[in-house]
Amino acid sequence: MIARNARLILITDVTILISTVVSSLLGARALGPAGRGDLLVVVLWPPVVAMLAGLGLPSAYRYWMAREPEKVSQLFTNAVIYTAVVGIISVALADLIVPHLVGDRSPQVRTLLRIYQINIPAALFLDLMRGLLEGTRRFGWAGIARLIFFGVQGLGFAGLWSFGRLTVTTATVTMITAQTASMLMALIAVWKELQPRWRPSWSEFKTSMKYALRDYPGGVADFTTLRLDQLMLGAMASNVAIGLYVVAVRLSEMTTLVADAIADALMPEVAASKSSDRAELLWARSLRLAIYMHVILLPLLWLSGPFILKTLFGENFVPATAAFRWLLIAAAVWSLGSIVISGLRGFGYPGLSTVARFSAAVVTAVALLILLPRRGITGAAIASLIGYSVMLVIALFGFMRRRQLGLWSCLRPRKRDLFLPNWRVLRGFGFAKVTESAEEAL
Repeated sequence: MIARNARLILITDVTILISTVVSSLLGARALGPAGRGDLLVVVLWPPVVAMLAGLGLPSAYRYWMAREPEKVSQLFTNAVIYTAVVGIISVALADLIVPHLVGDRSPQVRTLLRIYQINIPAALFLDLMRGLLEGTRRFGWAGIARLIFFGVQGLGFAGLWSFGRLTVTTATVTMITAQTASMLMALIAVWKELQPRWRPSWSEFKTSMKYALRDYPGGVADFTTLRLDQLMLGAMASNVAIGLYVVAVRLSEMTTLVADAIADALMPEVAASKSSDRAELLWARSLRLAIYMHVILLPLLWLSGPFILKTLFGENFVPATAAFRWLLIAAAVWSLGSIVISGLRGFGYPGLSTVARFSAAVVTAVALLILLPRRGITGAAIASLIGYSVMLVIALFGFMRRRQLGLWSCLRPRKRDLFLPNWRVLRGFGFAKVTESAEEAL
């Protein structure tokens, strides 16, 4: 089951990657590093606000739908009410606070920044609906909801570029349209597949929040560790530096697709498993597969980095090479950490995952304050690597201790890892016609 679900997730991610590459290429050619930086500043904060407003509920929805799918009506109704109330409050607060967090920007960028905040309720509701779908392992529908965003964005960018109308303003309008379409698709999928009824439940809301609030600090820390570099660059760096860095980030994150797909499928699979021994074996094998893949990919991408940047984005983006290489290593560490975190959450240890992610966020923040002023975007990349490494070490140590497992017994390569049945998911990935937020599309 996990192979099938992970394959669905990865096919979705790869399709998204293709749309993202199209959008990135067109944006780079039409806007240049400076325009790309302005667009990132516009779209960076609404997903952050939506994530903060969610209070960890999307993760709780995945967990409880995997454990008790009969709760769907109560959870769905609570999600609608929660989005209506908290979404509006979040937009108002964002309008007051976010403009002060982006540094000295042009009047056009500031205006677009405030307009784009209309996406906050849609992003929040999409996360909650994906929690319902992924908790019941309907990854195909959850994937379609995600694809809609990137598909609309990619087609919109292509159409605008062909008519010479791709600007920061038209790109922003396109992404608002894409977010709305994605949210509506998720709603349709939940309504069709799960058939919820209107049943608000205060008791179920409290139960969901108990799990959510234990996981929430870790989720915030997780996002902080992953995106704090861009948030700080948005406040401190020039639009050119931001444009270079976001290209390096997007390219490096391509290497996380398989591991992230496995991690997303792993959490509900572990939570729903009746055998803890089977769940532990599944987790360990997933971690080993991720290690094998990165050992193969990293040397190739490290050596070809300058050529990739020049060929895809143009000569102006080659200065991002050093940051790209450090981010490749950081992406590998992040991938392994995401699988360990997924195991912790699936076994019902959100507190341990919170400790790991919060520690990483603190270390990342300190490292950025030291390295960003001294080494620019390369320093930001190194700071990310340091933070991800802290998360991996703490999460892995906590998992081993709580499950009373030996590290070597889990990581030791096994012959059966190479057998075709165990790589069926990767076979589907590799020969298929081959990251939740708007900034991922850039």
